[in-house]
This record gives sequence, C-alpha cells and structure tokens, in this order.
Amino acid sequence: MAAVSLPLTGVTKITESDIICGRGGVALKHPGNLAYRKIVGLNKGIYATCLKAEKLKISKSIVAAIREIEGRFLEREDGKITSSLDERDEEGNPVTWKDIGD
Repeated sequence: MAAVSLPLTGVTKITESDIICGRGGVALKHPGNLAYRKIVGLNKGIYATCLKAEKLKISKSIVAAIREIEGRFLEREDGKITSSLDERDEEGNPVTWKDIGD
C-alpha cells in the first residue's frame, strides 16, 4: 500500500502527528506537540554536552522522526496566532496552514 502524501500548503485538516508552530493553549495541548516535546526532552542531555556538528545531527534526527510518522511543522498561512484549530477567517472559510519545511 502506497503512503499517502499530505499537503504542505493550504492545509485545513490537522492530524495528531502534526506540530503546531505558535504560542498558547492550542500549540501546548496538541498531541503532535506533546510527542515532539517528549522527543526533544529525551535528547536534551546528550544535546547539551555534544559538539556543534553533533547538535545538528540530533536536531535533524528529531525532525526526521516526526516526518517518519507523517507529521508536518505547521504555521498559519496568514501569520496570525490561533486560538482554536476550528477557527475560520472573516469570510467563514477554515483557516489554512502551511508546512514550514525542514
């Protein structure tokens, strides 16, 4: 079975594997963000004591781990802070998100 490729722009459906970039309760409580913070926490000790070249490898491996589970690093396309994942714009359309890349 082929893997389904998730969109990187114009995203209106956020999965539990996605990381919500931003501040506040939405980003703090989202399951993807909780998993991301756990992975970062597990790597914190070794990251603090290793050389700069190794730090980059650790950071890239964390991003790769999120990508492996079809996670995206999302921010709102309009740049605003979100208060709800069900938020709508002024015209009543769902707010759109974009993947900020690796």
